[in-house]
Amino acid sequence: MNKATNMAMSIFNKFHGCVSSARGFMVIPAVAMFLFCAAQVRGEGDFDSFFKAFKEKRDGVGSLQAAFVQKTILPQEIITTEGILYYSKPRRILFSTKDPDRATLVDGRRGYEYDAEIKQMTIFDIEDHPRANIFFLGFDDDTEALKTAYELTLFETDDPRGKHGIKITPRPDSEEEAYFLEANLYLRDEDYLPYRIHIVNDKESQLYIDVSDIAKKPGQDLESARFFIPEGVKVVENDRVIETIGSGGRHVPLEPQGELIEEKELPAVDLGGEK
Repeated sequence: MNKATNMAMSIFNKFHGCVSSARGFMVIPAVAMFLFCAAQVRGEGDFDSFFKAFKEKRDGVGSLQAAFVQKTILPQEIITTEGILYYSKPRRILFSTKDPDRATLVDGRRGYEYDAEIKQMTIFDIEDHPRANIFFLGFDDDTEALKTAYELTLFETDDPRGKHGIKITPRPDSEEEAYFLEANLYLRDEDYLPYRIHIVNDKESQLYIDVSDIAKKPGQDLESARFFIPEGVKVVENDRVIETIGSGGRHVPLEPQGELIEEKELPAVDLGGEK
């Protein structure tokens, strides 16, 4: 992978509670752990009908806000963090926490991470590949690209919040480095939005993210899915400081107020990057 891709995927690991990457990124929030419900893998005959229903249930969701609690489980410690997430079509998702005071935002093919403690915001690019859909963790409705990049298995649980789930694993024939062993999305029955996300990073670390108080809107809400950075924050891109935020601070990302952005799906390319 190229340098930009490597950085973007290390952000993915960090977002899911891993240790800082080589670029010095800090651990981002995580969510509370629940006991697993007994899971039953569904047959292949249900696969197409499930994803058709998935798409239909998401058609009326243009944006949402929700609370989350993340619990990262490491060999010698457990790290728990609470925060708020915002999602808006076409492809923007923001995770924000107060303790620690951090924000991570993915907007299409552009990513931003702000760490208030060190007064720094890092900008990173995300590879133009269906694998990048993992950033959205089931909040968007583009399952075709996800199916192109990963092995997906359907399962069912007896959790009253929702019985349907999707297990996501890297393809065994992929030559790319695997950044996680598996991810499990537990979906609400009414809209197939995730109420729990369980990610196994490696043999020694995993995390649970529980999502609650989901408030949906039919239209885009790009204004809510932004964060503010104050004066004096250094902006880093490609390992160098490109600017220092001036008087008054600013919101990230910058965009014209009230402008709707057209939704575009990812190209369905194979794991070798060919269209």
